[in-house]
Amino acid sequence: MPCDDCPEHAAPDNPQGTALIVYAGGPPHTSFAAVALTLSDDDPAVVTKWSKPKVHPKGEIEYQQNEAEPPEIEGYQRDASNPRLLRPVWPHCNWRCLHVWRADDGQVRLTAGCLTPASNIKPYVILSLAQCQECLNLPTQSPPKPEGTDHP
Repeated sequence: MPCDDCPEHAAPDNPQGTALIVYAGGPPHTSFAAVALTLSDDDPAVVTKWSKPKVHPKGEIEYQQNEAEPPEIEGYQRDASNPRLLRPVWPHCNWRCLHVWRADDGQVRLTAGCLTPASNIKPYVILSLAQCQECLNLPTQSPPKPEGTDHP
């Protein structure tokens, strides 16, 4: 049953399911690398525009070279020399959760939510990269540093 208080865009129409990734420690890129674990395998009986992309250890999403250029993903930047490689540019934040799924055409869809009590953003509201950067600049926002890193 849908949430009565949730905005319509917060629950994507997704027959394959949406995985939720929350930072749980370690190097800052671990939550982006975990995207690889959430993507469903290709069904040989279903033809899609994009096949399952490769997710690199630091969270870069790379589509196959023989496929169409994938659309932009919020919080990712297209590599200048390889338009099928998308690099995460989200600043590190222990409070951000990622909602990941594959659309019917095979592309990776990713949205983010903010779980920090310091912001006025509710967790089920879709978060933009600009909102995340603004939240990290709040004087009351001080997410704990990940252990063993120099990353802010």
